[in-house]
Amino acid sequence: YGHYSLNTCLIWNEIQQLVKSSFCFFIALLVLVPKATGYERRMHLTLMVVSMFIISLLASRFLRIAFREQFARRTLVIGTGYEAARLGKISNNNRFALTNVKGYVDVNKTNKLYGFKQENVIKHSKVYDYCKIDEAISNLEIEQIIIALPEASQRVTDKVMSDIYGKVEAVKYLPNVNGTMTFSSEVQDFDGQLLIATSNDKISTLDKIIKRLIDILVGIVGVLSLLPLILFVKYKYVKSGDYNNIMFSQERIGKNGKLIKIYKFRSMVPNAEVELERMMEENSRIKEEYLTNKKLKDDPRITPVGHFLRKTSLDEWPQFVNVLKGEMSFIGPRPYLPREKDDMGQYYESIIQLKPGVTGMWQANGRSDVEFGYRCKLDDYYYHNWSIWLDLTIIYKTIKSVVYGKGSL
Repeated sequence: YGHYSLNTCLIWNEIQQLVKSSFCFFIALLVLVPKATGYERRMHLTLMVVSMFIISLLASRFLRIAFREQFARRTLVIGTGYEAARLGKISNNNRFALTNVKGYVDVNKTNKLYGFKQENVIKHSKVYDYCKIDEAISNLEIEQIIIALPEASQRVTDKVMSDIYGKVEAVKYLPNVNGTMTFSSEVQDFDGQLLIATSNDKISTLDKIIKRLIDILVGIVGVLSLLPLILFVKYKYVKSGDYNNIMFSQERIGKNGKLIKIYKFRSMVPNAEVELERMMEENSRIKEEYLTNKKLKDDPRITPVGHFLRKTSLDEWPQFVNVLKGEMSFIGPRPYLPREKDDMGQYYESIIQLKPGVTGMWQANGRSDVEFGYRCKLDDYYYHNWSIWLDLTIIYKTIKSVVYGKGSL
């Protein structure tokens, strides 16, 4: 299962590989070890396998972090757009991953790529002009190049591939998949022709039952803990001098496009929608920011208590009522506003195939730091690549985001 390789992977991929290998090892022991069928013997074997799993995971994490500088591939990213910035953030923020992004290449300042342009969002990093790509490879001692130009034409991609051919040990590129490729896709050799067989996977009936059972269990726990939380939030608001209703409901797009009413703790001033319209009329910058991201980074409508609720994600807690009612899932796409339907574009049809979630891909990957278009891409990715393992990964990453308070507002 690749456990002993030095391939780049993240901690949850390593855990998945270890679970598979440990399970197979346990089955092999039951078959091969004499008298392994007794209850006491099986318990001893189980304890041994679990101990090996924990030790292996800790050892793998320690070794990858301790020897990261020696084994991580020195990487150059061609591109300075949102995808390139995200690749760099994932690579350098995950010490477990053996990819070390040393710099970026700006493709805007060249006439070699047929006038292709890309948004530049890279800050505080080494950025080289495309015409100096050989200099970047030499100065940074690059071993690997990642091409992060998913919106580029085939002609531009071919030109980039040609310019870096044979100059580094490994080349990877980020394709513009748009739901056409999933992790179930296969690379096939068709008599010398390389074909990619794609598939639009759908959640099976059994998977739907498992997911719903998990939602019911999580919903029960969430609703039972809601009553003391209501008292706590009410106390915080009254203490701050705010005596208005602490609950807030709003129409959102549910499964199959059906409108549902979701519940949240109020984190803004009363009549926040009216206040937003007024602010947008008076300030063009606010209007542009909201129309682009569907959120305001420093939203003046958020109350002091609301800042606390959002930072800890407690404002979402009443949505467990929606989960128990079957209108939402614990994990799923973001519950979009009806007015955002047109902005969702091509992703709308895939996103509405699932129930919206209390948490999901975009919350686990930066929350409000993720711009609107990329949120839709992440939710589309979730639809095409759903698995129980992906849900477990999202739960882990969501908890991590909440603990560190990243992208909370």
